[in-house]
Amino acid sequence: MQIPKGLKGKYPAYPAAPISNVRDMFLKTVQKYPDKIALQYKKGGFWKPITYRELSVEMEWTACGLAAVGLKPGDKLAIVGDNRPEWAVSYLAAACTGIICIPMDKDLRETEIFNILRLSGAQAIICDHKHIESILELQKKLPDLAVVINMDETRQIGEVAFFEDVQRLGRERIESGQKDFEERAVSADSLLSILFTSGTMGNSKGVMLTHGNVVSNLIDAAKWVDLRTQDRFLSVLPLHHSYECTDGFLLPIYLGATISFAENLRRIPENLAETHSTAMLGVPILWHAIYKKIETAMSEKGMWKVDIAKKLAAFSETFFRINIRRLLFSKVHEKFGGSLRILVSGGAAIEPAIARGFRELGIDFLQGYGLTESAPIIAVNRNRAFKDAAAGLPLPSVDVKIAEDGEILARGPNIMKGYYNNPEGTREALEDGWLHTGDLGYFDADGFLFIHGRKKSVIVTPAGKKIYPEEVEAEILKSPLISECIVWGQTTDDPGCEPVIEAIVVPNREQLITHGLEKEENYNAARVEILLHKEVKERCHHLAPYKKVAKLTVRHEELEKTTTRKVKRYLYTGAASAD
Repeated sequence: MQIPKGLKGKYPAYPAAPISNVRDMFLKTVQKYPDKIALQYKKGGFWKPITYRELSVEMEWTACGLAAVGLKPGDKLAIVGDNRPEWAVSYLAAACTGIICIPMDKDLRETEIFNILRLSGAQAIICDHKHIESILELQKKLPDLAVVINMDETRQIGEVAFFEDVQRLGRERIESGQKDFEERAVSADSLLSILFTSGTMGNSKGVMLTHGNVVSNLIDAAKWVDLRTQDRFLSVLPLHHSYECTDGFLLPIYLGATISFAENLRRIPENLAETHSTAMLGVPILWHAIYKKIETAMSEKGMWKVDIAKKLAAFSETFFRINIRRLLFSKVHEKFGGSLRILVSGGAAIEPAIARGFRELGIDFLQGYGLTESAPIIAVNRNRAFKDAAAGLPLPSVDVKIAEDGEILARGPNIMKGYYNNPEGTREALEDGWLHTGDLGYFDADGFLFIHGRKKSVIVTPAGKKIYPEEVEAEILKSPLISECIVWGQTTDDPGCEPVIEAIVVPNREQLITHGLEKEENYNAARVEILLHKEVKERCHHLAPYKKVAKLTVRHEELEKTTTRKVKRYLYTGAASAD
């Protein structure tokens, strides 16, 4: 089934300036907003601003410095480190001169970093000091890796260039009249980056994204979501991930907005307040944690007051068409700096109650859907056309259809070129231009895309009934006493045997203590397990019998996750790693 074209546009698209590649995008923004703050980061207790003009100068120095150390268009530059100006400058310098970026997760193990550097054939790497020694050891086994650059000003270790030295070389080349930057043009078809989607050894796939793939996603996102030049983004998710790189980094630059790099996850509320941020991208586990803290703080002052305020706000909107939520919940807004207006969620499905909760406080909350292979957005809810349980409306230039087996297929200018040096994987993922997402879903009558779950994780009973683990997990996670959960089906070789539905849950110790069920200094694991077994049974009570959890494990420590806070399911279910 293909979505009816007439249902896509719930209201007119927002204006979006035409751009042809990342270089074109960046230079146009610099020309338009030279004195506006592009990036800011915290150092020595103060926020240090970098204007678009300053960012452009640093980018050109770095680009020419990379030319000085031997990098040419088509060569590959790996980047690994925290979200920081050097990361951003390095990426832009490469992107604007035809060098292919290989962004890497800073939390990968040494063997995983080696695997990516080997598979990509990277000729150079820019990394922080924490990675220098291990990179130098790996370099001995990587004949292609000729250049190692340290982002930090630290003591010299081996044959390492410092970031400032590379920029100095670039300045000298510019002053001598060499025109490396001007002479290195890029096009929409130029390869921008290779993003390795899996941290597991043996099945890493390098997603090849062109400039055209990414800029089409920038234009579509700007058309579908009300993001503005005046916005101030707080960057929280790691920049190596396509979601943050495209939408939390390149999109604000495209808009001429400001990006502030958060210090860490614990400091998000303080950083929001200090920077007066208006927009932020995140993942469900982050939004869940933030909202639960807000909810707990409000409940301490009396939920009856909160309920009255919500009813008053709804009355004002219904009869007077006036939104007074920010006024009624001004104390919450002050906690986050008083300017926060829009939150965007991706990476996994959000609990609709969380999305509604933020919106009831006067903050727009929009859920989107996509994959690294789609640069990354395929669909997103809009400010005035949304359904909190839906993945959203397909982007203006993206076609989406549902295959006969229920798999979501996508086609458009944002779809990857293929997997690097992996023709077999490319053939499996791309068929006649359609990306096979591996997700199962459907369209409703209004044209909104809904996700069932992963095709590989769906559980099928001998009677042909389907169980989506995500559905069972959503029910269990409604319990305030459970912070995390994964569900899967254990099958046998006997085709007549029903699958055993298993689950792992992690207790929410904060809520257990708040409810007087536990004491901070005396955590009774056995008692908690009995309590959670009862809780899971109650939460699954209204589910069909074949969907109920039959085998439950209580884990007393956080589940292992990726840097975008997705649970590494395969570590617990015994299944192969997802892409």
